[in-house]
Amino acid sequence: MHEYAITESILEIIQTEATRAGAIHVDEVTVVIGELTSFVDDSIRFYFDELAQGTVAEGASLKFQKLEARATCNSCGADFRPRNAFFSCPECRSAVFELRQGQELFIESIDVSQAEPTDIREN
Repeated sequence: MHEYAITESILEIIQTEATRAGAIHVDEVTVVIGELTSFVDDSIRFYFDELAQGTVAEGASLKFQKLEARATCNSCGADFRPRNAFFSCPECRSAVFELRQGQELFIESIDVSQAEPTDIREN
């Protein structure tokens, strides 16, 4: 159910940025989700479709990109991809590491339609 609150925040950001850009409609939004998060794409999409009704983002296409997890071992310096929640360095088996990516959630892009500028001429 935490996807509901996250989706509310995503929609708020979209609306703010669309207003700033002078958009009349949001066409597509790309959201990046780290593979170690517990966010479910389909749940976010479901809530987005419901919450966006009556907003500039109603009917917008929501795309997701997964960001793979990456870690660096603090003992031997190996760069590796953690495969599950309980992992260690594949080189030296140390459990002391820095998780560099995989826990993110952010909006990568917002594609919008803007009103055509009107040609105002003075007589």
